[in-house]
Amino acid sequence: MKKILVPVDFSQKSEEALKVAAKIASKIEAEIYTLHLLDIPSGEIDMIDGNKVPKGPMAMMLFDNVHKKFDEFLDKDYLDNIPVYENVMTDAPVEGISEFAQKNNIDFIVMGSHGTSGLEEFFVGSNTEKVVRTSIIPVLVVKKTAEDFKIEKVVVAGKFKGNNIVEFKKIMDFLNLFDPEIHLVRINTISNFKSTKELEEIFDNFLKKVPEYKNLKPVIYNDYTVQEGIFNFAEKIDADIIALATRGRQGIMHFLSDSIAESVVNAAKRNILTIKVEK
Repeated sequence: MKKILVPVDFSQKSEEALKVAAKIASKIEAEIYTLHLLDIPSGEIDMIDGNKVPKGPMAMMLFDNVHKKFDEFLDKDYLDNIPVYENVMTDAPVEGISEFAQKNNIDFIVMGSHGTSGLEEFFVGSNTEKVVRTSIIPVLVVKKTAEDFKIEKVVVAGKFKGNNIVEFKKIMDFLNLFDPEIHLVRINTISNFKSTKELEEIFDNFLKKVPEYKNLKPVIYNDYTVQEGIFNFAEKIDADIIALATRGRQGIMHFLSDSIAESVVNAAKRNILTIKVEK
């Protein structure tokens, strides 16, 4: 994991994401790619070699303004000795992030939960949710301040039936950089109830498929809803991160509806790590 992407709208939330990315980059000797998305009328840009290049006076003014903002935004002591690259694209937020990540072989995305200012105001709830739902690259949604960022206790929530092994390994490979205490949590609800014996067998079968990961702690947690169960258990152990896999429009970890998936990302007070399950 050598390339970290941080979408930027110059808000406080995006700076918190940058600080977290810097902490991660320092630990694993990675590069940080910052990206700002500009919405510019088509008449103000030219297509050159597949790239959108500003040509009109308004576009040039906007690009110049963004680069000035970057000068101040990236002038931080915590970025010393970390390779940081400034990037500006004229594209819709979600599509722009996906395109940039693919072209530049990004390994990991760190982003704020929402924005309050900036030319594009990227981190509006719906855009954050779309990135989470569509990204096949792990996404860390920063909820806490960077000063509080640590990865010592993690809740990995799911059904653990073995159909998300590839995504589970991607999440684990990132988490293991920090050597945390990892709890694999299956929420048992009235509407989707299974006996303890059944769930223990499910965990046993799952763990046999990932023998390379040690010291995983399977947990069966009963609650009224999946969302409440995830939050309540995370609160109980004071987890630093809640990790989930998504299936795009099919929901988180194959068993949450879109509305619950979005509310988990929006309502959580803890950092969220997600990855989209590839079909």
